[in-house]
Amino acid sequence: MNHQAKNYSSDYRVNVLNNGTIISVEVTCCSRHIGEMRFKDGENKKCPLCGTVHQIFIQHNHFHIRPVRPVSDEAIAGNDSDLVIKEKAL
Repeated sequence: MNHQAKNYSSDYRVNVLNNGTIISVEVTCCSRHIGEMRFKDGENKKCPLCGTVHQIFIQHNHFHIRPVRPVSDEAIAGNDSDLVIKEKAL
């Protein structure tokens, strides 16, 4: 089944060696490839468009990939110039 047809805005692709060892995770966010994370606890990638941080959490026999969205629009990368304009207006 092709999940891309469902128009998911974020997706993860796990890359493995022939022996089954996980080496990296490719991250797609906002329907764009934003990069690759080494398979290491705490590795993360931040989406330059929406500010979501995608992070790997490795536990004893499994792992999680969690997207953490910014709390407010001010936390999104790229809006720093808007904050400066607001400060000058005050």
